[in-house]
Amino acid sequence: MASQGDEPIGLVLAGGGARGAYEMGALSVLLPALAERGEHVRITVGTSVGALNTAYVAANAHRPVGEVVDGGLALWREARYGDLLRPLFSVAEAGKALRYGGQVLGIHGLRLDSLLDPVPLRKFVAQRIAFEQLQGNVESGAVEAVGVAATSALTSRTVVFHAGGGSPRRDDARGIDYVKTALNEEHVLASAAIPTVFPPVHVETPRRARGWYFDGGTRLNTPTKPALRLGARRVIVIGLNSSAAAPARLASEHKPDALEGSGQLLQAVLADPLAADIRNLAGVNSLLANTPDHQHKRQRVPYIFIAPRGHDALGRLAARVFHRYYAGAREPLPPLDLATRGRLRPGGSSAGHGELLSYLFFAPEFSAALIRRGRADARQWLAAPHERGPWETGPLGLDTDHARR
Repeated sequence: MASQGDEPIGLVLAGGGARGAYEMGALSVLLPALAERGEHVRITVGTSVGALNTAYVAANAHRPVGEVVDGGLALWREARYGDLLRPLFSVAEAGKALRYGGQVLGIHGLRLDSLLDPVPLRKFVAQRIAFEQLQGNVESGAVEAVGVAATSALTSRTVVFHAGGGSPRRDDARGIDYVKTALNEEHVLASAAIPTVFPPVHVETPRRARGWYFDGGTRLNTPTKPALRLGARRVIVIGLNSSAAAPARLASEHKPDALEGSGQLLQAVLADPLAADIRNLAGVNSLLANTPDHQHKRQRVPYIFIAPRGHDALGRLAARVFHRYYAGAREPLPPLDLATRGRLRPGGSSAGHGELLSYLFFAPEFSAALIRRGRADARQWLAAPHERGPWETGPLGLDTDHARR
């Protein structure tokens, strides 16, 4: 997947748990459309589930685009809850409850590392991502650089583990460190280790960065700046949270519960910085466009930005899918496990509850719905008028609350 011209294209994939199927749906439309223009991704950087999709794309960069897309869609369509997490009702989960009780009571040696157990995820990543081929693709030039973002448990700074891409200097203004290494499953798992929900991940290599890491989304959920530092001159950004404008009303008489309050925290951590990054990029582009060439050395950065359209779009989608397929489930695990988790949140009662459910809703019906939504949003971007084919440099237009949901 080598790019033509002197403007390497960077792919930036955000974090968002089970919502990652949306990214692959969008890419299944976008990558073939760009290939027809002779444009191909040369740099890929992702966070959390975006790191998994990033690694998959890079590990298959030597294949024709059609095969990359088909394999990525199959990865998400075939994934099941049990492939990624242990069941809610299991000996391991019961042990977590005992450890939690022991920690609360102050019993020495008993401590709770996380609420859920992602042990199956390690096997899933190792089986689905060919990391030796990924490194080979970097060495052969099929891709120039691949990066995944994690958060150091010691410093709380973002650490971008990357193969290729030179040796970017640390970015103290943004709290980002760059570590060049051969990527493997531990780097992807570290990027996806959601604090409290999943346990931290110990990274062994390289030696200078050895230690414990959390999900990169806690500090940098959409790693646009690292993609530019690694050499991108154009960027494709796929977000998993809506950047739509909030409702026109200032407030509501609906009293939020604790789960909806958690959804507000997710919005602040994941969605708000995403829209801000694109606005800043467009703002810098506008400034450069109105400045004489001899007064600056930077070039404008064309971008493609695809994200869910409409406020709470994916939360509402999760609530609808849960209500249709799982609200009254009587089947054995894992569907019962999903239904139970949904009721505990509760999944089908509101978009606010659906927001939380959607991050762990690893179900084929939800993945299929996300893929369809990602494909539709990608087509809508491609159909809209832009400055250079599908590429934009101007301001990001935001949807209002009444946009398609």
